Amino acid sequence: MTGMRPGPRSAAAPPPSEAFERLLDAAGRQREAGEHAAAEHTLRQALDLVERSGRTLLWSRNRIRATVTLGALYRTLGRYHEAAATLRAGLSAAERRFPPGASEIVVLLNELAVTFKYTGNFTEAEKLYRRALAALEETVGGDHPSVATLYHNLGGLAHARGDFHAAEPLARLAVDIRSRVLGPDHIAVTADRAALAPILDAVGKQDEAQELLEQALAVYTKAYGEDHYEIAITLNNLASIAYRRGDYPRTELLFLRALRIKEKVLGANHPELASTLNNLALLRHRCGDHRAARALYARAITILGPRVAPTHPTLVNCREKFEALAG
Repeated sequence: MTGMRPGPRSAAAPPPSEAFERLLDAAGRQREAGEHAAAEHTLRQALDLVERSGRTLLWSRNRIRATVTLGALYRTLGRYHEAAATLRAGLSAAERRFPPGASEIVVLLNELAVTFKYTGNFTEAEKLYRRALAALEETVGGDHPSVATLYHNLGGLAHARGDFHAAEPLARLAVDIRSRVLGPDHIAVTADRAALAPILDAVGKQDEAQELLEQALAVYTKAYGEDHYEIAITLNNLASIAYRRGDYPRTELLFLRALRIKEKVLGANHPELASTLNNLALLRHRCGDHRAARALYARAITILGPRVAPTHPTLVNCREKFEALAG
């Protein structure tokens, strides 16, 4: 007597692991196309599938992949509180399933730290970055792209805090590590150099900073075209150098172009606009147009207020300057 053999699977019902991969791929394409609501829905479907598929190691890892992607999507949209809640929940679940130095935990620590940096929770961000870095250095050593990423992020965090002299060696270390691992012409190394540049500008090394930014602008334009978030960030930083040098007409052109790209890519009320609005307001104030400066500060405050900590440096600066101009 032969046993019963299961019939063929329906094409409409692929195995759960295959269905999950399809959902994750679809969400990635939707994000790239700017279809953020669709991407969120797809990622929610992926997480629902994970919940129905048991508690195996594979599905624990799949849960982390979907959680990290959803958290990053919320952060891209400026929905920082939702990003933090999603990633916190993912980290808590991962800590129950994986050892402390596991790569699954490291990626969640980094993503949550990035989110905290955006909201101005700098102390918590540094704790998470340092914890992730210690785990990575113990498991993969010092020469690894992920280690470079953490030094890049620590440098950016120190820069956001205004601790520029602490930021410089961290950012340079990111460049050095990634250059050794990936080669000096890799686009990720360009990103490290572009992140180093505003730090150099802040410590008075404008010539080196401008050279790095102009190189980055050429690479990004070739890779991404004219209207891309990285282009906007680079233009904003070039404008800051022009401002320090007293070239106000060039400063204005660069800030306005950076703002236009951010509005196009991110939307008119995204918190990432606030830094450029603040810089443009400072320029207007310096040029004597106090009414325009106050309007720009007010817009930045309205955008940032509900999304970041009250101590966030950009929010504090905008409020102080707004009140000073009101007097």
